[in-house]
Amino acid sequence: MPGGCTMKSVILVSMEYPRPQDGKYGLGISSIAAALEDAGVSWRIIDAQINSPDFSLANVRDELFQAIEEVGEGCLVGFSTYVWNDLEVCNLIRQLRGAGVEIVLGGPQISNTPKGQLEDLYPDADYFVRGHGEMAMVGLASEILPDNSGIHVAGEPDLGVKVELELLDLPSPYLLGTAEIRESIRWETQRGCPYECSFCQHRELGKWQKDRCFFGEQRLERELALFATAGVKRISVLDPVFHVDQTRTIRILNSIKTAGVGAQISLQCRFEACTPQFLDALEGLNVTLEFGLQTIIEGEYRSIGRPNSMKKVSSVIRELHERQIDFEVSLIYGLPKQTLKSFLESVDWCKQQKIPRIRAWPLMLLRGTPLYEQKERYGFKESSDQPIPIVVSSNTFSEEDHVEMARIARELEEN
Repeated sequence: MPGGCTMKSVILVSMEYPRPQDGKYGLGISSIAAALEDAGVSWRIIDAQINSPDFSLANVRDELFQAIEEVGEGCLVGFSTYVWNDLEVCNLIRQLRGAGVEIVLGGPQISNTPKGQLEDLYPDADYFVRGHGEMAMVGLASEILPDNSGIHVAGEPDLGVKVELELLDLPSPYLLGTAEIRESIRWETQRGCPYECSFCQHRELGKWQKDRCFFGEQRLERELALFATAGVKRISVLDPVFHVDQTRTIRILNSIKTAGVGAQISLQCRFEACTPQFLDALEGLNVTLEFGLQTIIEGEYRSIGRPNSMKKVSSVIRELHERQIDFEVSLIYGLPKQTLKSFLESVDWCKQQKIPRIRAWPLMLLRGTPLYEQKERYGFKESSDQPIPIVVSSNTFSEEDHVEMARIARELEEN
């Protein structure tokens, strides 16, 4: 414990929207728990899957109040706030009034809220964390707030600053046991993204510093040894673009081989960053490369700050086929300037390339992204009957067109 001070206990509330193959807790909240564990802070997690048919906010509330009674007043209650649980978080923190706890909000919904708006959106919260939450929670628990912590205290001037954190300093949730090792796990080797896609919350234009965004390779090697020993069958790597630093990426791929990891590994990649050296390094591994192409239409990809070099894309696809490397490509429907006809053109182009799997996802307008601020410009209308709102019409496509796009997306998923 830093300086021998008295630490506040922490209760973390996880309301994730997991896929069936994901672990019990999100990797983010497990990483916060690892930082607390490493600092000697008492913690526990209240876990619920918000997309489960058994999800009950009342049950989460009852479990949370029971935990507060057991831990005692004066503890911190932290919520990771996402687009899919924003309403539920607001409901819960409103019910915590008078419970004798301090409420901390973090996650993408907080990190991407412009300065000066947090208290209006979340009047019942005491602290807000923009950016990585690990050391911010340790600081709040020890009542020693580090500089550049990204913490905004309710009622004080909101500077809109995000946390500055070197990932080298973070303990591993897998090595400390705060993340469950299952047959299928999520893993990260870096955070953040240097690209500028206007629909994406990973976007950190002008702020991405690779020396601060990478986890230490010794930590990664120890995690890989653990995964090999545990017989992990699938590893979904969460890095927005796995191979942004080719030299480092090749070292990590070699470390996977050295550790004897036999799992199927999914890597999020970008066609323009694929080099022969990177593809060479994949040899001997059971990998699936996931490419977010989004669209082949120039007007559409330029409107989202996602320029595609279609000549390079075609070249890499040919090489992937020649090397027999498994891959898939995802598209987005609902984009600016998109029509039903142009969406079909992207789908048909992918089919002509004999891409093994084509996915298509509806456009979501996420807080803090440039596209979120351009709703009126493109005439976006969002759904109101889904946990995660999606764009269902615009200046260039109707709701009927969107229904047909969604049908095509389902058909792709079934093939």
